[in-house]
Amino acid sequence: MSSGTKVASQDQQARSATRPQRPAPPGPLKPTRARRRPALIALGLALVALSVLAAVYLVSTLGNTYEVLAVRTDVSRGAEITTGDVGIVELPAGPTLLEPIPADQLDRYVGGVATTDLKAGQLLTESSVADQLEPPAGQSVVGIALAPSQMPLQPLRPGDSVRIVETPAAGGEPPAQAPFAIAATVVTPAQDSPVGDQKVVDVRVASGNAAALAARAATGRVALVLDSTGQG
Repeated sequence: MSSGTKVASQDQQARSATRPQRPAPPGPLKPTRARRRPALIALGLALVALSVLAAVYLVSTLGNTYEVLAVRTDVSRGAEITTGDVGIVELPAGPTLLEPIPADQLDRYVGGVATTDLKAGQLLTESSVADQLEPPAGQSVVGIALAPSQMPLQPLRPGDSVRIVETPAAGGEPPAQAPFAIAATVVTPAQDSPVGDQKVVDVRVASGNAAALAARAATGRVALVLDSTGQG
């Protein structure tokens, strides 16, 4: 080997020695076995079971219906309800906020009067039918604003028989004779008034007494006496 060739070979070996070595490529990753958590599996099975039960419940519920009364034609407030005004429709069984009248009570409500304007297609409810509108002929409804001390603690109900009694001024002497009083019937239970802590009660009285009662009620010097309870 010539000296020139020997020198070139030595230079090449020196460069190879100083060149950084490349790392060997990583081998294939070993497959890892997924850890199964019993709690998650049980939860998943429970959710599947609940979904199946819910589907079965919905199918069975939608398949059950019951018959109720509905309005077939428009009926004006105060008009008599006839058999031609009412029809029977089916509703799905299950919880509902509606309170329709069952179809088997048709005869009970035919002949009544509409308490409000009824539109075709709406369900018939107990509050939409009455024997007669308030107030009946010869009667008037008067609103009485009362403080808690002017009425009994016992809740008032429609149909209760009451008396509205005139009272003396605050701090005044009680009347020597029987005070002025008007017999009445509760129409609407006590409702909150925007004036202080007062309650407003609608009562029905004979039309001839309505003006006198309204005038005395306006003074605030009246009290309500409950005579007997009823259900109107």
